[in-house]
Amino acid sequence: MGKAIGRLLLFNVPFFLISGFMFYSGWAADESALTDDGYNLKTFFFLMGTGFLVIPLATSLGILIWMMAKRKRIAELVATGKQGTAVILDLSDTGVTINDDPRVKLLLEIHIPNYQPYQARKTVTIPLIYMSQVQTGSTVQILADPEQPDDEKRIALLLK
Repeated sequence: MGKAIGRLLLFNVPFFLISGFMFYSGWAADESALTDDGYNLKTFFFLMGTGFLVIPLATSLGILIWMMAKRKRIAELVATGKQGTAVILDLSDTGVTINDDPRVKLLLEIHIPNYQPYQARKTVTIPLIYMSQVQTGSTVQILADPEQPDDEKRIALLLK
């Protein structure tokens, strides 16, 4: 998590510099100076400086909240989930790639000891190196919460 915060702060540095330049320009601008469309130049610079400060910070905060929620969901799955196997009944490409890795839809038949087998759908991005393990008819190790079989976020593929 520390690396992610560092990367987000590094991402924001150019926006902070532009914001500082805009605020400085606002203080240095003449009171009577106008933009081409007739608005006060000082106000323009202050509004732009505020935008270059607030929008990247709000975006970064949203990303951090999303990352913490995902991390919490994974921790809950590890705590409450059961290990088992899943047979891949159907595999279809969504047409989306993330970092050149395909995003696929899976229909899984999940087998967890002491629970009835059940089917579930999961959309997941599979690194290309693991695609040979994820084929129709193959069996993969999974971590799932059998108490919530319809929630695809409560299923994790344990690929090796």
